[in-house]
Amino acid sequence: MGERRIIRRHTRSSNVGTIVGITLVLFMLGLLGFMLLNARELERHFKENVKVDIYLKRDLKEVDVMKFRKQLEAEVFTRETRYVTADEAAEQLKKDMGEDFLGVLGANPLLPSIELRMKEAYAAPDSLKWVAEHLRQDASVHEVKYNPVVVQNIDANMGRLRWIMLGFSALLLVIAVALINNTIRLAIYSKRFLIRTMHLVGATGWFIKRPFLGTSLWQGIVASILAIGLLAGSIRLLVQWQPDLAALVQPELLAMLLGGIVVLGLLISLLSTALAVRRYLRMNTDDINWT
Repeated sequence: MGERRIIRRHTRSSNVGTIVGITLVLFMLGLLGFMLLNARELERHFKENVKVDIYLKRDLKEVDVMKFRKQLEAEVFTRETRYVTADEAAEQLKKDMGEDFLGVLGANPLLPSIELRMKEAYAAPDSLKWVAEHLRQDASVHEVKYNPVVVQNIDANMGRLRWIMLGFSALLLVIAVALINNTIRLAIYSKRFLIRTMHLVGATGWFIKRPFLGTSLWQGIVASILAIGLLAGSIRLLVQWQPDLAALVQPELLAMLLGGIVVLGLLISLLSTALAVRRYLRMNTDDINWT
């Protein structure tokens, strides 16, 4: 009775270890897959958040500001605009600096401005340069400023990031298959004598493999469900931390990714189990004793 309890405890521990190992690997693959599938959307998000500051002339009337803003919103390169008064700009600068600089200067030296967010197609170095020159010709505009380095970095780094993520995904997949395979082989190792005994008394290969494949099937399902739960939780936290990234959560891509996690978990688990059992079926008694 005590021996059975020990065997049960060992089996339970082995199953838990296998499920945890598969879950962590599938979670990492899922997280990387999510980033890879949304790399294009991520690039669009960065580009559409490139900001161009259009500083208006100080003596410009409110009606002229609204007219200029309406014209700006009708331009093909405009995604959205936000008008910032001189007082709002001073208040923001006060928060950033942590001190009231107006008390020292006595007057507000800041100009009213319009924050322009570009459409993705125009968030490129050449296009931004053309847009800036085009806006400077308007009589309402005092100065146009943007950070060209940010745009250049987006173009240069996103292509590099895709290749790095693709290579890392392939490497992680190889490591994942190896880790899951070793975990399952270690779990089956303790039952190698049972496999050999069943084979010697005439049991067919399929009859011997069936219970092991059944165990690996539910292990793969449980691990996939846990990995999906971890991935969904991580995505939720990411969106809560940065609400703008909610646009990355596309139902079709997410469903495809979650389905891929389930298929991959089951495929690796079943294949590793089948290969491990087959290995011990082909061994002779001497090899099993010394393995």
